Amino acid sequence: MDDNDIPHTASPSDDEVSRVVAAGPHGAVAVAGVATLIVVAIWFAFYFLVFLPRGVVH
Repeated sequence: MDDNDIPHTASPSDDEVSRVVAAGPHGAVAVAGVATLIVVAIWFAFYFLVFLPRGVVH
């Protein structure tokens, strides 16, 4: 396979890059939010299912 066989794409223009950057990191924020919700849910599950049933430590 030669380098000539590989399809080349044009570099994005400054306008295209600006448009993508202006859209923001919505996917990263969504992943971080889901991860945070999972951690909080695990914490509540531990609190209600493990800590509270043991009662007060004397």
